[in-house]
Amino acid sequence: MSSSSLLTTDGVLDLIESEGIKSGRHVKQPTLQIINIRRVPANALTDVYWAILSDGTNSIEVVISTHLSHLVQSGQLEEYTIVKIKTYQYNVTDDNIHIVSISEIEICQDTDGTSEEQMIGNPVSILDTLHKKDNIKNDGDHYFNLDEDDEWEYDDGDQEEPLTWSEGDEPSNFCDWTIEVQRIVHEQESETALKSHGKHNNKCSIKQGGKGSKENDGSKTNNVKRYHVHKAILSVGPRRSDYFATLFKQSHLSEFATSTSHIPLESSAADSFPALLDYIYTEKMIKFTTKNATAVRHLAHYFGMRPLWKQTSAFIRGDFSLDTAATYLSEAIVYHDEKLELASIAILAENIEEINRRTLTKLSPSSFERIFASPRLKCRSRKLSDIVLKYCQTQGGSVDMSLLMKCTRSEVMPSVSRKAALPLLKVAVAGEEKAGVDMSNTHNVLRARCVETCVEEWKETLAKPLLALECRDKNISRILGASSLEHRDLPLAIQVELLEKALCAAKVELDDVKAELLFREEQVEEFMKKGKSSGKSFE
Repeated sequence: MSSSSLLTTDGVLDLIESEGIKSGRHVKQPTLQIINIRRVPANALTDVYWAILSDGTNSIEVVISTHLSHLVQSGQLEEYTIVKIKTYQYNVTDDNIHIVSISEIEICQDTDGTSEEQMIGNPVSILDTLHKKDNIKNDGDHYFNLDEDDEWEYDDGDQEEPLTWSEGDEPSNFCDWTIEVQRIVHEQESETALKSHGKHNNKCSIKQGGKGSKENDGSKTNNVKRYHVHKAILSVGPRRSDYFATLFKQSHLSEFATSTSHIPLESSAADSFPALLDYIYTEKMIKFTTKNATAVRHLAHYFGMRPLWKQTSAFIRGDFSLDTAATYLSEAIVYHDEKLELASIAILAENIEEINRRTLTKLSPSSFERIFASPRLKCRSRKLSDIVLKYCQTQGGSVDMSLLMKCTRSEVMPSVSRKAALPLLKVAVAGEEKAGVDMSNTHNVLRARCVETCVEEWKETLAKPLLALECRDKNISRILGASSLEHRDLPLAIQVELLEKALCAAKVELDDVKAELLFREEQVEEFMKKGKSSGKSFE
């Protein structure tokens, strides 16, 4: 019997005739030759063997099931071995990859009782043949040339307009989703808005005869803005939003009933939201500033836009300084950005002596308190008192007694500067009155330290202003540099306390001067006596 007669004609085609598992006597069981076999490590414990089977004309690569691996390892299956394929499976993946798996075989012998030791025929890969046929079938240009189709009428000048988002009630072309941004209004902001809006309503009601109620309804809708967008733009592409990409896959959610997302945002984030949409829709970069950077970074994190988040973080890193730290601190508190918050407090605490009045006005009372409580606080006591005074002056009445006591505790501020002593004393007294407490008999509080400094510097804080106002010579008054008597704004009891202690201090100082003069007179007299005894004249 010839070698080629041992193999099944078109046996390889039998393996790939149809997809699925083939097993049993009722299916074709082709006899084929192994013309190549190789080992592919699957993992640390298992090896997988791939083989090329041939029917003498065509060949195909197959995977040998792991339970047949021992046949290869024992040498029963090797190159040029002829086998009958009894159980096999054929599948084509989505990527058009053909996979044939062999799970049951029978090793065949030739008529002489020995396996073939050479390749039978000159087989070619059956998959290469199939691909060539597919290319011939799909060669549509050979039969139908689209370039010759001149029946379609169009204007070369027409250009396709890009998709854009829109705001308000009228959606732009092909919009299929709406984002409703609800601006979060905090209690303090709402009170301010209501006061200003109430004044406006009063004017409207007078001029228009009771149309103020409509205006009031409009103030509520001003906090909500509607943006019409396209789901495909938001969820696909390098600038996509992972938030919306995930949302649009979950059609069971309630948002799909109205095709609307309701998103509450802080004011600065709501203001930056249109710029975020421009970033997604176009190739424009967002113009970062100290005021909007934290809000944009929050939006990037919220909507799952990592490239934008990295860009914003890089801007903040380069823009962060003592001048911008107060703004970043207030925004970090709003968006619960703990890392940025701690960094802002650290730089402000370490460099508090260099903070200007503009920076102080940006700090909320709670932020100011945290700076003073920071272990990184570095400041001289008297300079610190000047800063506290300056902050109280910029904040008006928002600094309560609790904050004042925490920021001026003796461990942080053991002494007060001459310049800040009297104004801070007025602040402390006003705080006590507002809180309904009396700390006149309490030692080591701000009030006591201010009184102590005023008394120590009685010439500058009390005497000079009195002399300047009492002097009839305006030039002398101007030289003394006093325009008002600040201590007269204090309660009468504190004025009396200041003047009494100042008089005592002046008496002590006067006694010291008298004692010094008396000592010097005695020295002069003694010197004169010595001169007379020696016959010297001091005329």
